[in-house]
Amino acid sequence: MIRILGLFSVLLLFGCKKQTTYTEASNVQLATPLINSSSLFATENNKIEAPYLDAGLGLEVNSIEGKKRTVFNSKENIALDEIGTYRLRTVNPPFLPSEWVELKVLPEGKAIESIDWITDPKPNYFKGGSAVLIDGKSADFSFHSKGWTGANNPFGLKVQFDTTTRVDSLTLGVLFNPSAWIYPISELRIKIQKDRSEVILKDFDFKVEGNLNEQKHIFLSFAVGEEANEMQLDFIPKNLPEEHTGAGTPAWLFLDELIIY
Repeated sequence: MIRILGLFSVLLLFGCKKQTTYTEASNVQLATPLINSSSLFATENNKIEAPYLDAGLGLEVNSIEGKKRTVFNSKENIALDEIGTYRLRTVNPPFLPSEWVELKVLPEGKAIESIDWITDPKPNYFKGGSAVLIDGKSADFSFHSKGWTGANNPFGLKVQFDTTTRVDSLTLGVLFNPSAWIYPISELRIKIQKDRSEVILKDFDFKVEGNLNEQKHIFLSFAVGEEANEMQLDFIPKNLPEEHTGAGTPAWLFLDELIIY
């Protein structure tokens, strides 16, 4: 009995001294933070928003110019005033930094008087109304966010300008989340009206490629090169591709921001 207890004590002592991935902080990775920006566009008023950054955690910000800085106050203002992609992550040594989060910052577009959903009935995912498509804010990754507008059947939008406007290109924010059957694969028909007598039609097909397990916010651009007083955009979502488990059924198309350049 004494020999058994002695052997048990040795094993216990050895086990306590052995380092494991569960006892070493340097092997623990911090959770990816929820980070947004106050605007989608590059302005001195566009600030980083990290509402749930815990006390003591730092936020490392890699700017477009390659500059790096770390802040420990989530309310500290950091302007996103350069066009491009910022990279951010949570840090708190000796823990491993979190995964990177990227924030896309775009140039401001031309003025749009109004945008209206012209399909009736409206789909279930229309929580924020048409205005969210031109509010200058980037929607959260969750399709439940009121920043997204989505459908899996043909739908149309009407864009109106105050005056005749040169439209060089149209940029659309779309959600890629195949696990939720949200897959940007669609036909886009643009009807451009300069005045009552002149109507120009342009057709595009688009498909966003990616890993079926990933989730991302993508911006697609379409060359237009016309003057317009108003434009009608008709989206015709296609079926999910062969590599998807739901192949052959209509894909959901979720839109965030619509920008005119």
